[in-house]
Amino acid sequence: MPPKADAATLNLQPKQRRSVYLWLADAPDGRSVKHLLDDLDIAEVELRETLRKLDAAGLARRVNGTWRAVPLEGAEPKVPVVSE
Repeated sequence: MPPKADAATLNLQPKQRRSVYLWLADAPDGRSVKHLLDDLDIAEVELRETLRKLDAAGLARRVNGTWRAVPLEGAEPKVPVVSE
């Protein structure tokens, strides 16, 4: 069973993994490796290894060919700010 996704687990990850997690978190429907390669300046081998390590840490999941960020426990959901 993977560890629980929380901010402490995310903070322990190297910078590249944190940035990939944030890209995934910004896409609630998930992102394919192909789309991530287009958006990020990371070699495919490194990206796949990063995604596997995020999965092992409980921070990302692969669902139907797309990778998704696991919501962090205790994190407040993003609420759109309405400007007046």
